Amino acid sequence: MDFTVFLAYLGVVWLVVAIAFLLMTCAGALLQPSLQARRATETEQPPISALLPVKLQHSGFLRAQGSIFDQTYPEYEVLFSAAEANSPALESVERLKAEHPKIATRILQSHIDFAVSPKLNTLATPLFAAAYDTVFAKDSNIVLEPDTMALFACNLTPGVGLVVGVPVAEQPQGLAGHVEAMLINSHARLLLTASALGFGFGVGKVMLFRRSDFAKAGGVDAMAYTLAEDTAIAKGLSAIGLKTVFAHRDIRQRIGLRTFRDVFERQVRWSVIRRAHEPFTFPLEPIATALPAACAAALAAPLLAVAPILAFAATLLGWLGCEIGLAWLKGWEISPYAPLAFVGREIVMLAAWLRAFTTYDVVWANGRFDVFVGARALSRAALPVRRERSGSEKG
Repeated sequence: MDFTVFLAYLGVVWLVVAIAFLLMTCAGALLQPSLQARRATETEQPPISALLPVKLQHSGFLRAQGSIFDQTYPEYEVLFSAAEANSPALESVERLKAEHPKIATRILQSHIDFAVSPKLNTLATPLFAAAYDTVFAKDSNIVLEPDTMALFACNLTPGVGLVVGVPVAEQPQGLAGHVEAMLINSHARLLLTASALGFGFGVGKVMLFRRSDFAKAGGVDAMAYTLAEDTAIAKGLSAIGLKTVFAHRDIRQRIGLRTFRDVFERQVRWSVIRRAHEPFTFPLEPIATALPAACAAALAAPLLAVAPILAFAATLLGWLGCEIGLAWLKGWEISPYAPLAFVGREIVMLAAWLRAFTTYDVVWANGRFDVFVGARALSRAALPVRRERSGSEKG
């Protein structure tokens, strides 16, 4: 067989698989809320300790952090934690605490630094200080609906150890911000489909779990080996027979202004983490993306009796149209930047995927980390004494 004919047939196979995967994941994203809602049968609403790590202040910080105080949940406390003693973000948290005196709120400074993940270091202190067994952890750029906590609790059924949310982007600013939004929403489509099929993965934007289960899985010490503390928690709980599920309510992630460097470094970090923790599926990821599918269409063009450039363009336009249609049906934000952001997303995704094969070094929280280097064993007895900040203390 002529090599060009072989490539054409290979292009047809790739294109068919990619389009089938796209249509399947769009259908899965649409079906997930109703399918998961049927599984969310827990009726008890135990008291909850809400843990909110604080690092940098950003656009929408007050709205995102303040949404924890709007929950229509019968009983919960709020614990903010930060590595710093003073920062603009902590000053904003102090104001939020003062504005909501009816909700028990504490602000803790975390001195713990033995985990690879800065986020896990910040969460460790409030985990030990929490008053209740059930904990709800939220990132600072996630805006909660008033019933989010209650809906997550419905998913904590027997046999479930971790409930997480699928982040959906909102309010991006600038072209780079819109590229980031397209990246996040393309991942949302995949995660929602996985949930519809009954699978769950550690996604740390919002997490609900029991401290007693977390302790049985090895606690902070057992999760300290990697930047991906959410994946580590899910794997640790799985090892003791508890599964991870996605809630039937997606969560809103404020994007704001981004630079292309920020976007690329964040994608490299996630790609490196996926390569480290999912070594068998990570090499297959380009099958689920539009640009390789368009290249496959161009290769298959002679068999389809069309010009390669026409096949390439038609595939990209069809893929973009499918994603915009899904966003419209889901009620996600649709931007005039969508065509440019779509092309930018495809370039960034492939570049980050390729980069992940060459390094375990990533950028996070203004620092540079190796995904697996930095953890060191430390018993709970050796943990630093916690220091709590009152509403008037400045550390």
